[in-house]
Amino acid sequence: MFQTLSNKILTGVITLSMLLLSSYEGNNARFENVFASYVGNRIFISAELTEAFSNDFEELFQSGQRIDIFFKVQILDFEQQIEEKIFRHAVIFDPLNHEYTVYLEEQGERLLEADYAHLIELISHFEYTYNAEKYRGGYVILSSYLKKIRLQSTQKEYDMMMLWKFKQPKIKVDCLS
Repeated sequence: MFQTLSNKILTGVITLSMLLLSSYEGNNARFENVFASYVGNRIFISAELTEAFSNDFEELFQSGQRIDIFFKVQILDFEQQIEEKIFRHAVIFDPLNHEYTVYLEEQGERLLEADYAHLIELISHFEYTYNAEKYRGGYVILSSYLKKIRLQSTQKEYDMMMLWKFKQPKIKVDCLS
């Protein structure tokens, strides 16, 4: 019963956003406070995804359907890519307990959160450590994206990137040693 209701809510929010796309501004998702350093054979990367989850995201997260946010990390050693990984942050809302289950793949954490503002802080923060034995210096490219979702009740597919104006936030930063 709750799944059907949540799917109808999600369908309504997405459909309304699509119908109003000409006046719908979307979010200007971007990275801030990006840091990459190489210390003791490890590369540490930290960043905040900002302005990504306003507008319709609260309703989407509360739909009960899993919403995934992906982070792609590329580590380059003077133009040669030495690492590329994609990590997922996932959110599922439990309407009975009024709390979110949050999964932060790169940190290996699964958390329960009742406060929406704190949920946004959790899923917006990205942190990753890479073991790099013979790293000579270079840079890191970090990007984020949303995949299409298929609603179980309607079997329709929706491109979640419309909520980010179909633009992937992406940043290139020097890796400091």
